[in-house]
Amino acid sequence: MDDEKALLFIREEIDSIDSEIIALLESRLNLSLQIGNVKRNLGKELHDDEREELILKKIDELAILYPKEDLKSIFLEIMKTSLSVQQPDE
Repeated sequence: MDDEKALLFIREEIDSIDSEIIALLESRLNLSLQIGNVKRNLGKELHDDEREELILKKIDELAILYPKEDLKSIFLEIMKTSLSVQQPDE
């Protein structure tokens, strides 16, 4: 396979992975909406510092190539978005 074909093939693989990431983020957001509803029914605060810390701690414990601080930044944004969609429309 020449380099041009390899480049196209690799980019197609990345596009496929990007689509999977987006689908997983959508699934996660839908679950976050459900959590928001349950928390409201229980009278709990939507933001949970302990849960956030647990997620970030799990990232620290992973044996991965991806830079952990970058991954934590991504997850902080994901959690920020999850919290914002849990807020009732005002």
